[in-house]
Amino acid sequence: MAMKLNCNVLTPERQIYEGQVDFAVVQAYDGEMGFLYNHAPLISELGTGEIRLRSGDSAEYFYVDGGFVEIKNNSLIILAQQAVSKQDLKPEELESRIKEITALPKPETFEERLNIDIELKKLKARLKIAKR
Repeated sequence: MAMKLNCNVLTPERQIYEGQVDFAVVQAYDGEMGFLYNHAPLISELGTGEIRLRSGDSAEYFYVDGGFVEIKNNSLIILAQQAVSKQDLKPEELESRIKEITALPKPETFEERLNIDIELKKLKARLKIAKR
């Protein structure tokens, strides 16, 4: 008997991934969460970061930004506001964008600084995944 999770990664636009995995790690709102076969039912909010799906010796990587994860009866569903597979991330473009943002003059308002910090965090998370 195969002890695998049925896994789906979905965005409002399309299905990003469908398959069976041995182990999954998602970036929840307050930290990483790991899932194995026979995990207790759970629903959690997603944060910004990485999804790792392992099956045997191979691994799939995705960037996720917001949404929800649900596991129930060995079925893992990741409903993401935004998700991008590692293959669709371009390290050169991400590095260039990070350099552009860090070269900008320091914003005057707290809100502008916060928005820039959030954007840099997202770009760095994508870059980390792209370089795996």
